[in-house]
Amino acid sequence: MSTQHRETVQSIMGELIDTFDEYVVCMFFATQGIRDQGEKLAKSSVASDHQTWIGSNVNSQPKMHARIKTVKCIEKCKEKGGFTNEVRKSLLCTMYALWDEVYRHRIADVIGIEAQKIVCPLMGDLRKIRHCIIHHKSTVPEVGISFEVLDWKLPVGKLEISHDYFLDFNDAVRGERMKIHTFRLQPEMNEVLKKMTSKERKQFDEFYKKPGNKENDIPWPGLSKVLKRIEQTEHE
Repeated sequence: MSTQHRETVQSIMGELIDTFDEYVVCMFFATQGIRDQGEKLAKSSVASDHQTWIGSNVNSQPKMHARIKTVKCIEKCKEKGGFTNEVRKSLLCTMYALWDEVYRHRIADVIGIEAQKIVCPLMGDLRKIRHCIIHHKSTVPEVGISFEVLDWKLPVGKLEISHDYFLDFNDAVRGERMKIHTFRLQPEMNEVLKKMTSKERKQFDEFYKKPGNKENDIPWPGLSKVLKRIEQTEHE
């Protein structure tokens, strides 16, 4: 990679870091505001069926949009009550989307390769968290979630993204754990791909979709069998 390319990639990464820092500030202010509001509500003595409403134009043309029982709201506004966790999960999903849909493609354009060949294990870890949130209803499975970079120990059950975990992720982005590299096949392998059957190519692609295989350049175990078949075919 030329110096010009490195400088351009660095500028893109600098923009990503600046953007992610903004989300950290957003998280900090939002969660602090939630806790403060809960503490404010807790100062009043309310009945168990008392409701807190969210409205607009309350002084002129009031319109009510949502309501929640106040005692429930007070509990949910606490650090481990639920609201702050939802904020952090949502922001992490947004941060992953920015990487996957924007910054990874811009880096790929600078280098001159396909975006899918840009590999970042840290973002792979974030993808697993997003997958848990989107596809598993924020429930950590019995087998847990195995990370390559993050050393988080998430207990089985409800996914909880703590304040410290959120900061740790952004520290990793800003520090030495944001290790981006490219996955390139050797020219000889590209020739082999052209001679694969559709079944062999499907097995090859599925192998490298598994977390860790592409990132760690793990050799495809089916290669020797394919090479033997190709050799036999060419000598028939």
